[in-house]
Amino acid sequence: MTDVQKTAPQPAAATSTREPPTDELATYRTRYPVKPMQRAVDNADELKLMLVEDGMYELPSPPAQATQFPRIRAVPTTRATAPRGRHLWVIRPADMPVALEACPWGATLQSGCIKHSNLTGGADAHSGGEMWFTGEDHIAINAASGRYGAQSEQEFEVIIGALRRAGFYVASTGFDIDNPTVPNRVFAGDPDWQEPL
Repeated sequence: MTDVQKTAPQPAAATSTREPPTDELATYRTRYPVKPMQRAVDNADELKLMLVEDGMYELPSPPAQATQFPRIRAVPTTRATAPRGRHLWVIRPADMPVALEACPWGATLQSGCIKHSNLTGGADAHSGGEMWFTGEDHIAINAASGRYGAQSEQEFEVIIGALRRAGFYVASTGFDIDNPTVPNRVFAGDPDWQEPL
C-alpha cells in the first residue's frame, strides 16, 4: 500500500450536524479582508480556474470522504515527504475550496500541478495554505502559500478554530520561531492534535 490512500466509495455516512468550515469562517472573513495575490504567476496556466469537475471540492464538515480527499499515513516531517497527499486550500469570500495538488487536471498544466491561484482564478482571497488528511476528521495544516498565506500565527489560529468548530481534529505546523511571519511547511516532530470544539 502506498503512503497516499484512496479508498473505494463507501456507503453514505451519517450527515454531520455541524456547520461546514466555510460557515464557521465568517468571523475570520470579517477580521481579515481579502487580499490580492502576493506573488505574480509564472505562466498563464496558473490563472486557470479549477472547477469541481476538475477535482476541486468545498471542504465539508467531517466526515471528509477519502474518494475526494485522499489520506496519508503520517504527517509530513520533511520537504521530501510533504508532496504525498498534499492538498491546497484557499478561503474565498463565499467558500473554502480544497484540491489535491498533484491531480490529473493539474498534470495538464504547464507547472505539472495546481497552484493556489488555480483555486481562485487569480482573484483576491482571504488566505491559503496546504493540508493533509490522515482520517475522515483529522487535518494536518499549514499557512504556506506564497500568494495568499496568513500573515501571522494569530491570524492562522482563527482559521484553525473554525476548522475545529466544524468538527475536525487539527494539527498545525505553526510558524517559524525565528521569523514569526513565516509559516512552517512541515512538522518538526509529532503533531499536536487539537480536538474539535
